[in-house]
Amino acid sequence: MKNLIKGDIRRILCKKSLWATFIVAIMANLAMVMFYMYSMKYSSFNFAIANLSGISDFGGMIIGVAVFIAVYADDFKSMTIISIIGRGNSRLKIIIAKFINSVIITFLLFIIFALQVFVLTKIMGIVMIPDELLAVYMGVIKGIYITIGYVTMASIFMYATGNIAFSVFMVVMLYLIIPVVLQLSSMLPLLQNMHLSRYEYSGLASEGLTNILLGMPVSGIAIMIGSFIIYVGGSLAIIYAVFNKKELDF
Repeated sequence: MKNLIKGDIRRILCKKSLWATFIVAIMANLAMVMFYMYSMKYSSFNFAIANLSGISDFGGMIIGVAVFIAVYADDFKSMTIISIIGRGNSRLKIIIAKFINSVIITFLLFIIFALQVFVLTKIMGIVMIPDELLAVYMGVIKGIYITIGYVTMASIFMYATGNIAFSVFMVVMLYLIIPVVLQLSSMLPLLQNMHLSRYEYSGLASEGLTNILLGMPVSGIAIMIGSFIIYVGGSLAIIYAVFNKKELDF
């Protein structure tokens, strides 16, 4: 298992496409910051809001796509997954190793992303108050949490179909389309009292982090751990059930 993880991490980190996509995420966040700072008031508050939006929303989605392609898509595209199984690795071991790799790469990219925010404050002469700084770094935590979840959920389709384009589309759909649809559903008289968006993965992440910021850490952490177990743990269970039954041509 250890050698499998180390070898895959080494392969992923050497991929130019991963870093090229990550640079796009950085540029998207920078564009968001410039828009907020120069179309509105030049202030530490707008700087914090811009980075919060960039990290946990559009920039986070680009990182999610980059992680998904680097960790999952390439192995399925090149059929390396078959040779890994052929060398005596169990399918469960591969699933766990891939999940651990996605967590490691996600943490690494978001830490670099957070450092970029720190560098920007120095370049732009921004001094954030503790609450603004906390909000930005909570956004980083939310970005990590959501990316690990959405990448794992979307990988169900990769393991089931091997279709890269469709699986990448599922990553984008989880980030953009599903939350928007659930928000719009609250406008329908029949569904407006159900607050469906609160039960979606990113909605639960927001609720958990909000509770932590409001001084209710126990309930906030409980919400985040519970939703992680249900969504991510459930996805891994589905992946095992699907991948274990999938026929592969050796």
